Amino acid sequence: MMEGDVLMKQKMKHMTMLLTVVVVMLFTVPVQAENENIMVFTLEQAVQKGLENSIVLKQVENEINLSAVAEKRAKYLKKKLDDSDDKISDARALLNQKQREIDNSDLPDEVKKQLSEQLNKEREQLSKGMSRLESALEEAGATLSDKLSMSELGSLGVGSTGDLMTTMANVAYEINEASYDMYKNQIALLIQKSYYDVLKAQKILEVKQKAMERGKKQYKFAKASYEEGMKAKDDMLLAKTYYKGTQIEYQKALGEYNNALIQLKKNMNISLDSKIVLSDVMTDKVQEPNLEEGLQSGLQKRLEIKKSLGEVLVYNLNLEVSKKKYPENTFQYKEAALLKEKAILNYEAVRLDVENSIYQSYETLKSAGEMLKISKEMVAQAQESLEIAEYKYQEGFGVENSLLKKLDLESSAGTIVEVLAAEENLAAIATVK
Repeated sequence: MMEGDVLMKQKMKHMTMLLTVVVVMLFTVPVQAENENIMVFTLEQAVQKGLENSIVLKQVENEINLSAVAEKRAKYLKKKLDDSDDKISDARALLNQKQREIDNSDLPDEVKKQLSEQLNKEREQLSKGMSRLESALEEAGATLSDKLSMSELGSLGVGSTGDLMTTMANVAYEINEASYDMYKNQIALLIQKSYYDVLKAQKILEVKQKAMERGKKQYKFAKASYEEGMKAKDDMLLAKTYYKGTQIEYQKALGEYNNALIQLKKNMNISLDSKIVLSDVMTDKVQEPNLEEGLQSGLQKRLEIKKSLGEVLVYNLNLEVSKKKYPENTFQYKEAALLKEKAILNYEAVRLDVENSIYQSYETLKSAGEMLKISKEMVAQAQESLEIAEYKYQEGFGVENSLLKKLDLESSAGTIVEVLAAEENLAAIATVK
């Protein structure tokens, strides 16, 4: 019996040494890095590259340029309308003055008649100019009423039409210009999210790789024990099934990691075939949020706020313009007043939505900070467990712990399987960050 125990211990010692050699070989296989055409990005570099390549930002820039042209055109048309109105007024005054001079002169009646006929021809030309101006104002009024969602504006007069044209063009330009920063921030946030998605997928892939390595070692132990007659065949088959499951999970995680990389490349607008490496690690710092600053900034700079305020400005001017032409009991005046009220109500609704979203973002950021603190403590504890497992393995201590009980690996205490289990646990907790 004692000889059998000695023989068994020798076999186990031999098997342990063999597995140790295998493990060393597995962990020391050189990995050849492909250095050709590999782009390395920090988070800041990835965002910068994505912003430089963004088609959306180029489209927004195009819209800004178009609205700038429209603004200049509106100012030009207003000046042209003002100049035309001034010239018509000056010409009418000059014709009236000439007519008075003719009427008060001592010229013969026949000469007066000829001069008056000449003035009438000039009045006809002036009337044609006035008709063209009125047609232009009618057309501008129809266009403005369509843009303002009014049933009718008609000819508002030169000054009112010009004021509405330039105000609307100015508001459109300011909104488009403000939208650039909004889209820029959205794209930057999208790239940041996809960047961290890749890092997270990479961490998960590491977890699955650790589990696969542990499953492989468990299967080898079970197989060796079965061949030596120390374990039943079903134990070996169960270990093999578990190992196959870890391989499947690893392949699934690998696919998700590759998909996350593709999404990042898409958001950065770089070739999907390009090879990239991310040099950053998960951040362990969270910015302390300031609610008052967030509210103040949001209520001033948010695009929704600027747009709704622009509508209030335009419809307020529209009502002032309508007052000059339409009495309070007309449909046109009532419609203009209701449109102004609608714009004000819309601004109030937008303001409430913006405040609500800022409050929600504030609470989310605070919660993220608390979660990060807790996860840092968990990582530290898992790191300590790994160090203990490595020490036990090196010293040959076979004392089970709660982690092994949770994984149903009490018999693996003090072996390389415990070390791999601790590494897997550390990687899994780190992934939570």
